[in-house]
Amino acid sequence: MKIINAKDYLFRKHAKTYKEYINITCNEMLKLGVLDTPFDDCEPVGKPVYAEVNRGQWLAMCPICGGAESVMSEEPIFYCFSCGNFENHGKPRDVIFPSEKDMKDIEKILLERPVVIKIGAHAIERILNAEPLITDKYGVLSRSWTPDQTVDDLLKENKESIKAVK
Repeated sequence: MKIINAKDYLFRKHAKTYKEYINITCNEMLKLGVLDTPFDDCEPVGKPVYAEVNRGQWLAMCPICGGAESVMSEEPIFYCFSCGNFENHGKPRDVIFPSEKDMKDIEKILLERPVVIKIGAHAIERILNAEPLITDKYGVLSRSWTPDQTVDDLLKENKESIKAVK
């Protein structure tokens, strides 16, 4: 098991980079007539977005429409397929990730959280469909992290929640 990110989706479009993946997807959407603002492959502009982990996947939330897209630290750009970065005229936004060390620590701690693997045709679907095994007074102990949490916060959650169910 691992924490997935946008890099894990590249194979689906035979893309080598995330920008290429975005361009391919935008071209498909344009052909279907469901996109007005295709990706503008320029330097990111506008207010950056923050990476987070949601149920085992690195993603960022669109500040305009609330859509969420998978992201990767190797190419820290954000393009929302839900709204086409419409208010940003199709231009990408920067994505702010934690430090590389913190990312590794966050992933390690989240992967300690027990889940039940559910069905899926591919590893990505099985990871996204995994159900947390611990529900206690703190809520569901999912494989999730938000930028307002520290590594120590995650460690404390794990210690208290896992201890509480033993």
